[in-house]
Amino acid sequence: MRTGNFEVVVDGSCNSVVNPLIDVQKYLPHAVFSENYGQYDDKVSIEIYYKMLRETDAARQRALMRAFEKRVLDTEAHEMVMPYWNRIVPLRSYVKGWKISPSHYLNQDLANVWLDK
Repeated sequence: MRTGNFEVVVDGSCNSVVNPLIDVQKYLPHAVFSENYGQYDDKVSIEIYYKMLRETDAARQRALMRAFEKRVLDTEAHEMVMPYWNRIVPLRSYVKGWKISPSHYLNQDLANVWLDK
């Protein structure tokens, strides 16, 4: 992937669900974010991203995020998001109190989990 010698790559984006500005870094050109192996350059998406970082108004920041998404995923189509993941958590029958969540980042407090044995 690092050499750019590929036609298609499937890669996960597991940065941070809490902060969308960090979560979209993988969609920045390789010159800005070294973990993007697409080897493309897009000065407009970089400009939009840096505006988002400096914007203090949440509504304007959200509008910039939508413009960034449109640029990267639609207008230029540098990246494509493919949700293919299904979370399965196998547990023994005596594990009680576990509540499954749709994300690895949520429901990490194990204070309510106990073994009924």
